[in-house]
Amino acid sequence: MKKKKPDKKPDRNTVSLRPYLPGKRHIGELKDMAQQIAASSAALEGRMAAETAEAMGHHLRIINSYHSNLIEGHKTTIADIQMALGRNFRADPEKKYAQELCAAHVETEKSLMDTVQSADNINICAPAFLAGIHASFYRHLPGDHLFTHTHSGFTDMPVNPGKLRDVNVSVDGRFAHGPDFEALPALMDQFARHYNPDNFHGDERLIAIAASHHRLTWLHPFRDGNGRISRLFSGLYLARTGINRRNLWSLSRGLSRDKQRYMMELWATDAPEQKEELLADFCRFLFSVCLDQIAFMESLLRLDRIEARIDRYVAMRASDPDRPLRSESAPLLRAVFMRGSLPRGRTGELLGMSQRNAQRIVSALIKEGLLAAASPRAPLTIGLPIEVLPHYFPDLYDPSVMGG
Repeated sequence: MKKKKPDKKPDRNTVSLRPYLPGKRHIGELKDMAQQIAASSAALEGRMAAETAEAMGHHLRIINSYHSNLIEGHKTTIADIQMALGRNFRADPEKKYAQELCAAHVETEKSLMDTVQSADNINICAPAFLAGIHASFYRHLPGDHLFTHTHSGFTDMPVNPGKLRDVNVSVDGRFAHGPDFEALPALMDQFARHYNPDNFHGDERLIAIAASHHRLTWLHPFRDGNGRISRLFSGLYLARTGINRRNLWSLSRGLSRDKQRYMMELWATDAPEQKEELLADFCRFLFSVCLDQIAFMESLLRLDRIEARIDRYVAMRASDPDRPLRSESAPLLRAVFMRGSLPRGRTGELLGMSQRNAQRIVSALIKEGLLAAASPRAPLTIGLPIEVLPHYFPDLYDPSVMGG
């Protein structure tokens, strides 16, 4: 990021985020898409037991961070992100930098997701809340990250977490990006008023989410980290309005898989006149990404396919002389995955054996991380260690994502 002197002081009475939403000519089609997103997302959540969805949602939070980082040009792996969450980092500075960013993303999203789903009377579009996302992200990063970063490493320019930028910015030194910094306070107030979730009902909220994603990226309110903050914000806005509350599909994954189109749609909508048609085009694009990712997860989480994958994994492990699993593990893992939880006392009945023999299988699966329990007497829930993810969900955790 480079400083750029403004040509002249902006007239705060003329700088505006208008149009705030696509015009009436475009609303009908967008409402149809919004309704489809809401219904499909709810159906996806409804097909999975709450405890299993919670375990899946944790891993998809890691997927969110992986893909949001990838959009910014920093490639890491799921294995490296897991390491970073355990405070273990690569020696290579660039790999360590990417690990730190992803771990901060995961931790920020988790803490703020709990906030937006439990707090009353919160306007997540308010400048204070947006500043809070930015400050929270940087609180989860080492001190080096308090300065902006380039291909050459960290600079001496402070990021100022949680504070609006006080300089103008350019992209790659070529063209101005976002409004003049002196107009930002007034524009952020407009953003808060016009995109407040309480202003909208039903499918209108999804249209506001799509429009606000572009407007926030265009505002570029902070010195650094704006892309990541915008994607975090949109995920939180979705959850605040009751969409994808369990984090079973990833907007960032869809955007990173079509990064060039995503950037083109953002830049096209940046046009000075900001016509309603351009904003409608962007909303349509974002909705298509949402629908694509929901459909992808619907296919991936088909229960018959999950059962077959669990069976194949157990069969593979049963033939492994170094780390064998008993074949009876498969029906137990399937039952816990499908039901969400299972009382320990029911395992013998389920497996058709004595409770003592069933407990030996349970103990082995807990040791492997394939089952989990809050205490020795608590019900069993599914465990999803990193090793098993490519076997249970191969299309989501392919080798290029997993690393080693």
